[in-house]
Amino acid sequence: MKIKEMTWPILLGLLPIVIGLVIYRQLPDQLPIHWGLNGQANAYMGKLLAILLMPGVMLALNVVLHIALVLNLGKSSNPKITKLLMWLLPIMAIVIQSLSFSEALGYHLSISLFVMCIIGILFMVLGNYTPKTTVNRAVGFRFPSTLNNPDNWQKTNRLGGIMLVMSGLLSIVGGVISLWYPMIIFPVLIFMMVTVVLIPLIYSMRLARK
Repeated sequence: MKIKEMTWPILLGLLPIVIGLVIYRQLPDQLPIHWGLNGQANAYMGKLLAILLMPGVMLALNVVLHIALVLNLGKSSNPKITKLLMWLLPIMAIVIQSLSFSEALGYHLSISLFVMCIIGILFMVLGNYTPKTTVNRAVGFRFPSTLNNPDNWQKTNRLGGIMLVMSGLLSIVGGVISLWYPMIIFPVLIFMMVTVVLIPLIYSMRLARK
């Protein structure tokens, strides 16, 4: 991965800060930074710090991610999933900051719906690309049993990709249902984590024993 490939994701990650400064005078003194399972904002921060902090943290994480990809992936992984990871954090920063600005300006959007749909889309995209990766220590289902056996890696990541797509669809459905039953989010997220982590892990361990 070349350094210049980091330029556009980093510039995109700066966009929420630029938007926040442009509408600075229209924003209230306190901006929402956290929402409960009921979709109501329950934590606030001073607007200047809120505008700068979250995108700044995302940018820092993005640089660390790029370095990790360079060191860990090299030529062994699917370049498409590498590019996906490069753009993931800037897109998340824009979405989260936009929701914060909208809430502060009086546009009460369904945070649960947006977040669950974003998670669902991300899982489905990862589910399509993960089976195409080769053994690496940055992305994929990185269990000891998969890292030590390319055949185990391929089979486990194929199953894991299916689990990711199924969980992604469930996340979107759960987000829609949360418009009427907000507390559905909690069991849906637990079921997703069990499906995505435990099923591939158990499958990989059984393959290793054989």
